Amino acid sequence: MKIRTCCIKAKIAAHRASSSVSRDESRAISGFIVRLVSKDVAKAITVGAMLLAKAQAQNSVSVEYLCCDWGPVMTLPAKTNEVAHFNDAEDEVYFLKQVRSQSHKEVGIFLCKMKADGSGKTAIKELWHNPNYPIDTQAQSTWMDVNRKTRKVALSVTYGGSDITGLWTVNLDGSGLRRLTLPIVLGGKLQRVSSPSWTPDGEWIVFRSETDRMHLMRCDKNGEHISQFELEGDNLQPRVSPDGKIIVFEHIGDDKTGGLYLMNFNGSNIHPLSNPNDKGKTLHAGTSPAWSPDGGKLYFINFAENVVEVDSGKQIWIGVFQPRPGGWSHWGKNGLVGFALFGITVSNFETKQSRLIAAPRIVNEKFGLSRLDHW
Repeated sequence: MKIRTCCIKAKIAAHRASSSVSRDESRAISGFIVRLVSKDVAKAITVGAMLLAKAQAQNSVSVEYLCCDWGPVMTLPAKTNEVAHFNDAEDEVYFLKQVRSQSHKEVGIFLCKMKADGSGKTAIKELWHNPNYPIDTQAQSTWMDVNRKTRKVALSVTYGGSDITGLWTVNLDGSGLRRLTLPIVLGGKLQRVSSPSWTPDGEWIVFRSETDRMHLMRCDKNGEHISQFELEGDNLQPRVSPDGKIIVFEHIGDDKTGGLYLMNFNGSNIHPLSNPNDKGKTLHAGTSPAWSPDGGKLYFINFAENVVEVDSGKQIWIGVFQPRPGGWSHWGKNGLVGFALFGITVSNFETKQSRLIAAPRIVNEKFGLSRLDHW
């Protein structure tokens, strides 16, 4: 019965794909059905999936969601000579979307926004068109941080074409795209920039720079006055507190030294985030730290999701969201927003639930990137 059902499904799939495949590919699909009938199921499924994916890709558009953050609700101008209006009382999600058209060999990377429930998805502006190489979405390749005071976004692209990698800023309305840092080659290795985090006044950006080691750096809003924090070992994922006084970051070390650390913005008073709940360790071990809006708490991920008081290090919440939120989360009025390969999620502390509000997909489309309604 299973063989017969699979065979029927394969015939239907082959028929649907036949309008966009060559005669040779059609014969290959027919061969796939023969193997299926001959009970070589495992091989047939593998070969069939490859063939049908190739057939569908010829006229497909892939939609991939990248980094995201909370920001004030924005009403875009109705006319070109008007300006955007913002409402800081409410939050919405700002994010990057990459659209790739296989048939037209086009790639577009857009700054977008949507409501906290995933509705109202809107492409604000295309930031890059046909870069030298698309953003690699199989790794955490893009990072975003929104500054509410200046209405600007700090963006970093780690893995992509040489014309788009580095550290960037752009206004929330999509204007003023500016590249602050160019990746350089140090010791035969290409520098990678990631994890930008604004100071609340919008004057400075803290970020990670990686070649042979992972360093924490900072620059001003114009990409000038670049300096490196004097830290030992490898350090990553810096996040500036809402009051701009403290930076939390992850230090790579052993069981006793690795974990979350705090330091003043000027690089002084470097110390681990103490963990009075665990007598075996002196600090909290975790990754992807996120400040609460009031700056009094930190969320991070280790074997579960944790929230601790910054001053005492006391653990006040531990749990596992279902499903788990994406990495590099941001804590806003509506909970945590984060992204991963499976898309963008919003997580609620009260319900301990995560909702997928934007998922990557592939659609069959004969048009190019002029169709912005691909979500």
